[in-house]
Order: sequence, then structure tokens, then C-alpha cells
Amino acid sequence: MRTATALVLTLMLAAGAALAANELIVTEIMYNSSESTDVEWFELYNNSDVILDLTGWYVLDDNLTHTRVPLSGTMVPGAVMVVAGTEALFTAKYPGVTNYFPACFQTYGVEWSLGNSGDQINVFDASEQLVCSVLFDDGAPWPTSPDGSGPSLVLVDAACPDYSDGTCWAAGANDGTPGVLTQTVSEEASTWGGVKSLFR
Repeated sequence: MRTATALVLTLMLAAGAALAANELIVTEIMYNSSESTDVEWFELYNNSDVILDLTGWYVLDDNLTHTRVPLSGTMVPGAVMVVAGTEALFTAKYPGVTNYFPACFQTYGVEWSLGNSGDQINVFDASEQLVCSVLFDDGAPWPTSPDGSGPSLVLVDAACPDYSDGTCWAAGANDGTPGVLTQTVSEEASTWGGVKSLFR
């Protein structure tokens, strides 16, 4: 299912050649937290030099029949925003994080969640063009500790030609650092601040 969906999305991305490459990037994913309640979220980063108007933009996982999760507002260059699974769970665990979208994906149906064994995050613009996509997994070459042991998944190579390549990601800090780019990842990678320059 995920393979077929990835093929469809690849063709959609090729059709949207007018879009700037890598203007919006998924930089951190918490798909299977250590809690039984599974506090899920992922982080978006404006990697462009322009203000992104997200009116009409939306998110889907690997199932294109799921309800679209709308994004909103604007993101200035360098801005970071979080898409949370459930607002109550997210704010209880991360009370200091305020840069998250009001639309939380688990309010759009009980089936809308990030799979604990891997899933896909797809962001579309108002013209229904695919802006960014990450197909992640919980097995090699992807880091395995983010699968329920506490760390998040962190992108460590913005120059990677394929963000669905597990070698471009590392295990982040325990509980992750939603909404904040600068962080120290585990022994699986170096300091995030050291690679942050790759994004600008």
C-alpha cells in the first residue's frame, strides 16, 4: 500500500514542476512516543526565502482517502511549526511549545495517525501539488530507537536528494524538541546546530 501510494505521489510531484524544490521540509517526527497514549507530532520548516501562505494547504498520510488535515496562516523564512496529533496530549507534554497549527490530525478521524511501524507524511499546497513528502520506517537504514523508546526522528541532511532515505535521519533527543531546530541528537548523529547551516 505504501509503495503504491509513494509511486502516485512521485508522479504528482513530477507534475508540479513549477514548485520550488524543498521550500518546506519535514525536520522532525515523533511517530511512536514512549507513552501508551502515543503523543504524535511532526515538525515543518520553511526552507525558502519567501513567506509561505498556507491557506488551502493540507496534510495526508499514506492513505490518500483519509480526511485532509488543513494547515493555516503563514510561515516566514526559517519558521518552524508543529502539526500535532492531539492538542490536549501535545500541550500537556510540551506546555512551552506554542508554535503549532490549530488543526491536529487525530481530530480528523480515529484512523488518522502516524503508523508505529512506518508511515508517510505528505504536504500539499492549495493547488493540490505535492510540496514535500517523507516515507519513513522503523527498520534499517532508519534509526530504530524512535520506535517507542523515547527519541524522535530528526533530519540531519537537508541536502539529501531523497528525504525518504533513512540515512538522512538520526535519533533525536528523548521526547524530541518540537518547534525548535537547534538540538543535540544521540550518538547516531552529531549536534543539530552543526548541520543547521545546511538548511539556509
